[in-house]
Amino acid sequence: PSMHFMQQLATFEIDEDEKKTMLDLDFLKKAGKETGLTVADALLRFSKAHPPLPALLAMIPLIKPRAYSIASAPEATPNSIELLVLIETWWCDEGMRYGLTCNMLRKLKVGDHVWCRIKAGSMEPPSPEQPVVCVGIGSGLAPHMAFLRDRVRAVEEGETVAPFSLYFGNRFREEEFLYRTYLEKLAEEQKDWFKLHLAFSRDKLGADGKKIYVQDLVGITDDARHLLLEKPGMLYVCGNRNLPKPLQDNLVKSFSEKSEDAQEISAATAAMEDMFVHGRAQQEVW
Repeated sequence: PSMHFMQQLATFEIDEDEKKTMLDLDFLKKAGKETGLTVADALLRFSKAHPPLPALLAMIPLIKPRAYSIASAPEATPNSIELLVLIETWWCDEGMRYGLTCNMLRKLKVGDHVWCRIKAGSMEPPSPEQPVVCVGIGSGLAPHMAFLRDRVRAVEEGETVAPFSLYFGNRFREEEFLYRTYLEKLAEEQKDWFKLHLAFSRDKLGADGKKIYVQDLVGITDDARHLLLEKPGMLYVCGNRNLPKPLQDNLVKSFSEKSEDAQEISAATAAMEDMFVHGRAQQEVW
């Protein structure tokens, strides 16, 4: 809970000592570290504070809707929806705590019902004949899986498809290689149009002893140049807010073929920026 919530709750506390505790910022920090204090925990801890229900509802902040990218392709599986959800966790002295909505989803059983709605995402899906480069970190793989599965559907229906390169990164290969079986099998069986590039930053260091991130792979491979510069392909990026800037730098490296010539770097930078300006590069970041 915020200090503002504790201040509001304190106005209904009848015990003066408890009220002082509630207004003590050090208590709030300590309780957060020791127990991961939540609003519900605070109400149970200070049970003598009895705000009327309308006041209590006004005090408790609204839970923001959770938007998750769909990892399935509607045309491939029209009767089902698949989500790729990161289970948010953090540690306090009493043990592990879970995020609110992801924990609710984690506990669902077959047959349970959930209220939800579907809305269009911010990225426009590619057509099967468009070359595609997808770059994703962690659960940012979700929309890329939707695009990839739609391309698999197109192949199965006999359509001609363009090359599709997927760059996926996470920390540990063994624990966090999402959709591993599916992706490895697809990369083996569909080599003529699908390429898989992987970076697991905590597992392996580069030749210079530094960690290798997914954006680094874009700069040291040729797919971006072939599919985005030499062809009118689409770039899709999904991950945390730290991804776009280094990815753009590595796109310039790929476009310029790692040139150190100022004019070639300038031309590569202009080409990269043009993609974002004209909608050929789309991203979802948080």
